[in-house]
Amino acid sequence: MNKRKYIISFSIACLALGACKKSTFVSDNLNPDVLYSVDPADQFLAAAAGCQDDFEYFYDVYRLENNWMQYTTGAAGNTPGFARVGGNFNERYSKIFYGRTGTYLSDMPNLVSKMKPGDQAKRVWQLSIGAIFKAYYAFYVSDINGDIPYTQAFQARYGGTFTPVYDRQQVLFDTLDAQIKAAVKVLETPQTADQIAIGAKDPFFPKNLGAADEAAQWAKIGNGVRLKMAMRLMKRDPAKMKAIVTDVLADGSNQMASVDDSWVLYAGPGYASGNGQSNWSSLTFCAGKPVVDFMNATADPREPIFYRPALYTGTYVGAPTSPDDVAPNANKFLHSDSAYSQLQHRLFTPNYDDGSGVGTGIAFFPLMTYAEYCFIRAELGFRGITADAPDVWYNNGVTASITFYDKRAQETGILGYTKIAASDITTYLAKPKVTYVAATGLDQIVCQAYLDFFRQPSEAWAWWKRTGFPNTTSTIMWEQLTASGTPLALPRRAPITILQTTDRNYANQQAAFKNMASDGNWGNGPNDFFGRVWWDAP
Repeated sequence: MNKRKYIISFSIACLALGACKKSTFVSDNLNPDVLYSVDPADQFLAAAAGCQDDFEYFYDVYRLENNWMQYTTGAAGNTPGFARVGGNFNERYSKIFYGRTGTYLSDMPNLVSKMKPGDQAKRVWQLSIGAIFKAYYAFYVSDINGDIPYTQAFQARYGGTFTPVYDRQQVLFDTLDAQIKAAVKVLETPQTADQIAIGAKDPFFPKNLGAADEAAQWAKIGNGVRLKMAMRLMKRDPAKMKAIVTDVLADGSNQMASVDDSWVLYAGPGYASGNGQSNWSSLTFCAGKPVVDFMNATADPREPIFYRPALYTGTYVGAPTSPDDVAPNANKFLHSDSAYSQLQHRLFTPNYDDGSGVGTGIAFFPLMTYAEYCFIRAELGFRGITADAPDVWYNNGVTASITFYDKRAQETGILGYTKIAASDITTYLAKPKVTYVAATGLDQIVCQAYLDFFRQPSEAWAWWKRTGFPNTTSTIMWEQLTASGTPLALPRRAPITILQTTDRNYANQQAAFKNMASDGNWGNGPNDFFGRVWWDAP
């Protein structure tokens, strides 16, 4: 058939009959394999799905951060080199610039800008939610990298530069705080046009919230993140920290108020597969002795959620975390799957087959829990920065953490798990070392936050750098880490890959290195992981 003749004849027939509108002709002839338009909410979903990945868990969480924070040890114990940074560490940097997170969230305003004015007006709250998420993730990346490209980044496809400058961390923190504050303000402001909710495409709050409830929920997250970021300024700029805290808490209408306000990525059981040779697999790691000893002493109801009983004894047994303690316990490490407790696998990989079949539970990845919010409020009260009662917020935080993990244990499908009763939490709060005592208040607040960060070891690492807790004499007593009798220091930042001299952004990176090196705490060059980023002042 002559295709050209056929199309002309078809068009004439349509004109004659008046039955073929242009829109109908176009829709009937679209290629189903070509993506002609993108919903901004789809980009949000893609960014959310990409903010966690198996590489970060394999290299950053399981093998480094968990061990540094003494939550776990390796299967054969910690080696003398465990307190160092491996070559694949810092996956978060790759995800924001080379993965989905930064690019997809930057797509949202550009996609909306191409819509008709009426349609743009319906997505004002969507854009503010995306702005909060993007600002948080930039903070998360800068947190261990220092200066990063941000204000000029992600815009090359929209006419922006291919050589974005690096934002200085102290300036970036101001920028991010201002962006989140502005986004929260928009979310709290009624709009003239009915707003379109992200709804089911928001995996952080998968209740398919309506637009108004969704806006209020994300306003709470924005305020919580502002508090989280402000705490990083405690040593560098306490006056600014207090100003941000005061500003946030003045917004009484949208503060995190329950476990359900926690900011958590939820996903199906296959998202974090724990079977076979998956990078998500939490098998073989031993429970760390400091955490297990504390939980045993206090009958912590979270213990069966965090760890599995040792097969030899049926009790919870933690492995020593210091490399010098490996040799004296070599036989136990040889049989570590039986002598020491392991991670509770389904808490990390809900489809793990524990002998009863493949699990069907819900995977979860916390970004900021309500318990963390409570512990921040407790610390602010303890330090006299606010009028918050530290004991009240501390008790709220402990209760929230236990409640949060109890819900996650049920949802992830831990085999044989028994729901925690309210009386169990009351009993726990009355235990020695748990009951709040003003003289040791800061120690207790941070150590309980540390337990809540069991699924956020990066945040535990940040709080340790900021407060010095836990340590070898704190409420949760860490072991002194030594190798051949020499104390081991823990890393404080990520090593930074140096761009090739032929890279178009080489000069900007070098300028960033020069800026960071002007602070004597940065250390000996980009790869000195014992150096410090700007906020991590001595």
